[in-house]
Amino acid sequence: MKKHYTIEELPPVLTAQHIADYLLIARLTVYGLFDLPPERGGIRNFPVGKSRRAMKSDLIDWINSQRDQQYEVAKRRMNHIEGVRSIS
Repeated sequence: MKKHYTIEELPPVLTAQHIADYLLIARLTVYGLFDLPPERGGIRNFPVGKSRRAMKSDLIDWINSQRDQQYEVAKRRMNHIEGVRSIS
């Protein structure tokens, strides 16, 4: 059974399963995010033997950057829509 963590309950070093449970996504999705470079939307991580871990602070930074990116996309869309309306 999956556990749903609050950010405060998460340990400082996270497994893919911790992240999956927190974000309510599949563990394989987390591994996909681990495979992406951070500058392309991936979560910073490091190897521990054959598995990977992420720092809680890096997850928080990633969440904030994703939120900020989505805000910028929404703002550009709204500016575009408003620009089209003013032309009409």
